[in-house]
Amino acid sequence: MTVALNPAPCATPPTSSLYEASRLTDLVRIFDEDIQLCLYPRSPIEPITRYFAAAREQGVLGLGFRLVATPGQALDISGLAALPGRDALLQDMAYLLDIYAELIGCPQVGMRLEVLDRAMCPRFHVDRTGVRMLCTYYGQGTEWLSEDAADRSKLGRLAQGMPDETSGLIRNPAAIRQAPPFALLLLKGTQ
Repeated sequence: MTVALNPAPCATPPTSSLYEASRLTDLVRIFDEDIQLCLYPRSPIEPITRYFAAAREQGVLGLGFRLVATPGQALDISGLAALPGRDALLQDMAYLLDIYAELIGCPQVGMRLEVLDRAMCPRFHVDRTGVRMLCTYYGQGTEWLSEDAADRSKLGRLAQGMPDETSGLIRNPAAIRQAPPFALLLLKGTQ
């Protein structure tokens, strides 16, 4: 995870942080003042799992993509390898795009697919954004710490260059949580 650029606004933790949604409609709880993260578990979609396994095996995962998409329109992403399961992946990404756009109320949404061989963000941090939606299709999902397991005064530069594991940011390493593949994760940042 990356170092926060300006950690000062993050120093005051909310009273609660995680809401585990049992229904898709529960994702609106991300707008509750005391909620920083919503987790909505989903079952793996086997054609998508097989797609990524085959793409990895054949060396055609590519580098991912970034685009601005309009909800309700089919996604046409030429950079995705033409393997079985591609259509299921495009349908699921369009579905997630529609959910996010409806939730946030945006006519267009920035979307990206990252292909990683290591953690995208090597340090725990707080994003400087409104609400971000994440979904890991293949591999290890996003990690987070509950409020009581983190010392926000050690975020970013305030850790004085020390790794999260030794800076004091992580109060309880056993409290590190990880989203399972296919789960929707909404993370509230700061602005």
